[in-house]
Amino acid sequence: MVLNVNVKSVILEARELKISDQKTTSSIEICDVIGCHLCEEPGGILPIFFGSAPYLVIKYISKGKNYKWTAENVHVTGSREECEALRTKVNEKLETERPKKLGLFINPIGGSQNSLNVYSKTIAPLFRAANIVCDVMVSERPKHIVDIMKSFDTTCVDGLVVVGGDGTLLEVINGLLTRAQKEAGLDYDKPTCKLKPLEVPIGIIPTGTGNGTAKGLYGNTDVVTAALHIIRGKTNRNNVQAVYSGGKLASFSTIVIGCGLFSDLIYHTERQRWLKKARYFVVPLHLMLFKKQRLFDAKLTIFQRHLTLYRDSTAEDADGTSEKSTTYEQKGIWGICSAGGDFIAAVESKMDFITMNKHSQEINSFTLLVYKEAGRLPFLTHFFQLMAFSLSAFQKDFLLPYTVRGYKVKIQCSDKSPDPESEEVNINNLLDVDGELLDIVDGEYEVWNHRQLLRFYTSS
Repeated sequence: MVLNVNVKSVILEARELKISDQKTTSSIEICDVIGCHLCEEPGGILPIFFGSAPYLVIKYISKGKNYKWTAENVHVTGSREECEALRTKVNEKLETERPKKLGLFINPIGGSQNSLNVYSKTIAPLFRAANIVCDVMVSERPKHIVDIMKSFDTTCVDGLVVVGGDGTLLEVINGLLTRAQKEAGLDYDKPTCKLKPLEVPIGIIPTGTGNGTAKGLYGNTDVVTAALHIIRGKTNRNNVQAVYSGGKLASFSTIVIGCGLFSDLIYHTERQRWLKKARYFVVPLHLMLFKKQRLFDAKLTIFQRHLTLYRDSTAEDADGTSEKSTTYEQKGIWGICSAGGDFIAAVESKMDFITMNKHSQEINSFTLLVYKEAGRLPFLTHFFQLMAFSLSAFQKDFLLPYTVRGYKVKIQCSDKSPDPESEEVNINNLLDVDGELLDIVDGEYEVWNHRQLLRFYTSS
């Protein structure tokens, strides 16, 4: 939609633009203005037949349903002097915290393999309208971005943008966070080490197969919505989970860490790449509905204080917390996962977990879910309820949810003497980290939460 008005119909106030046409008066908040640009009048005889182009174009953000944002235009006509004066005044009011230069990392083969096209045709024009300069780097191979981040100077840009999915984001934050800890001289392989936060903010243009972080940040996976959040420059700090195995830091995570059911899904999906994009629907459906559940035993240790959710626990103290660490022998487990960052924050907010969320923040905790053997229909019901952010998703007999500061898992094969080369042993040494498979040592890993380690471009 394009609104055409005269320059005298535009009134600039402290925090908004008031624009009047013949029928209505509308307001645009200054923080939602993308940019103002003079538009030259075309030469030749075209203006005689088609009229002159507007001297000034004001591009702004329009916020629609389902958190979707679009870029709209106001065309302002008037004398060149009037339009130049209005442009100068509006651009002076745009917030200084907005990014002026971005380091942009593109994964060209992720998702539908259209990241380069999305950037050039959709994202780049928006950044140009906002007077943002981009230093663009394109990934040439797996883990290439990790290598780039080892030497990339983050002080020369105002922010970083990932054009890809959760896997590409994982490469960026692993490279950046690991480098930051080395430069600070920290023993980052120690789970309880207080890590140095990143100051440079990060944005995501969701073009990957998995875009869970972007959905948590922006409310959807629309690429224009994501770009407009980055342009506005508002940021929030987010917690990060870290995985440790074999006495070393193995990876960071912004969404979900899972074994059993969760690593099985990723493992079998990757083995059916001949199905192309259909594998992301066919393989999970086959595993959940037709394949026998692969159960395993595990030793689970919960660190720091923990709170058992939605069920009574005789192990709890009067304040709802237990001793510093507790070890459980879990039999017949189908899967274990922990969810952190924006995903669980969105769940807690939607469910109105005010008391629980406040308690979680005080003890620096996150959510751990242990899945016992489950019927297929009850599990599918749970899955869809979880995706709908329903409180009833956690009220299942097969689900043991905890709020934890950290935890350790030692996976044990169900057979007494399994074949070391068997598929079961191989899968038991794999961990799903934000949709990527990670090798762990001897089926053992540890996860800890680190508060406000990253800054993301998102709504406040």
